[in-house]
Amino acid sequence: MKRFGLFLTALALFLSACGTSKTPGTVTATASMPTAEPPTATNTFLPPRPTITPIPIEGTLTTQVNVRSGPDVGTASLGLLNSGEKVRILSKDATGGWYRIVYPPASLDSGWVASRFVQVGADMTIPVEATPTSSGPTGLVMQKLNVRSGPGTTFNSLGMLDANSVVSLTGKNRSASWFQIEYASAPGGRGWVTAQYIQLDPSAELPVLDDYGTPLPPGTAVANTPSGPVPTVMATVGPAPLDGDSSSNPAARVVFSSGGTRQFTYSGQVSAPDGDTEDWIEFTPFAVGAGQARMHFGLSCSGNGQLTVELWQGGSALSGWGSLACGETDQAVSLQAGQPYLIHLMPAAGPSLRLVSYVLTAWNQP
Repeated sequence: MKRFGLFLTALALFLSACGTSKTPGTVTATASMPTAEPPTATNTFLPPRPTITPIPIEGTLTTQVNVRSGPDVGTASLGLLNSGEKVRILSKDATGGWYRIVYPPASLDSGWVASRFVQVGADMTIPVEATPTSSGPTGLVMQKLNVRSGPGTTFNSLGMLDANSVVSLTGKNRSASWFQIEYASAPGGRGWVTAQYIQLDPSAELPVLDDYGTPLPPGTAVANTPSGPVPTVMATVGPAPLDGDSSSNPAARVVFSSGGTRQFTYSGQVSAPDGDTEDWIEFTPFAVGAGQARMHFGLSCSGNGQLTVELWQGGSALSGWGSLACGETDQAVSLQAGQPYLIHLMPAAGPSLRLVSYVLTAWNQP
């Protein structure tokens, strides 16, 4: 026990010797808990908003159409679709004149077709797609028209405008008988159309241009911009530009139907013995039920000649159908519904060069 007591005493002295005491002027480091660092800023990605993909609306083509890269006849053609084909409509432009459809061959998997050639259900609502529009005056095309490289019928044809198309106007010629328009596929993006069938606001102001599209000096005397049809000014007679159509490749194909196309207007130009000596236009009439369709035709002409008009079917000209001459406004013909026919137009015989500009109108009465 004595030894154990001595051991306890020695242990107490040892522990006392190991203790430290603070010395004045000495800073004693005090251990503390480490402070947590602020969280490093990171990008927080919100979940993407759900993409609403419109359900395409089915439509049926009433005639052969071009699929274009934009809602305008001046844009590039991406291909052709045939009458009767089904299309899937995604949207329409602000005017309602064009439908954007699913078209896989295009780079963006879609293209544009003229809405008047697409038949859709009456209860279908097609969403509007905003598209850029020109800030200048616009005009409404009243019937199918040629776009030419200059203000006259002797200038080259650059393409065709469909009836009810809306065009952006950029100028007029000295007599206001021709308008310059934006036309993307033309050199310089400009073309010319006769003012006779362009409807526009009478207050629209357009610069006056020469035949090359150069603005004329201020104060140049010009006619007032017409607010309605004006007489067509014929240029110096010359051969009609070749357009490459034939009986197997007509200039236009129209399929009439009760719920789609009921009237068609086509303007063209032929000349002989030089130039484009003939035009071919294909149409297919319809009737309510099977049987005969009632077709009506009108033909207006200008130039220094007359036209010979033939009606073809199955590769040969028909006889006994009647006739159609320049100046007729309502020539009625009974034809077989559902069968394609061709109208063949040629300049009548004459001693010198004949150039004839014409407007053919056809409508289907069921």
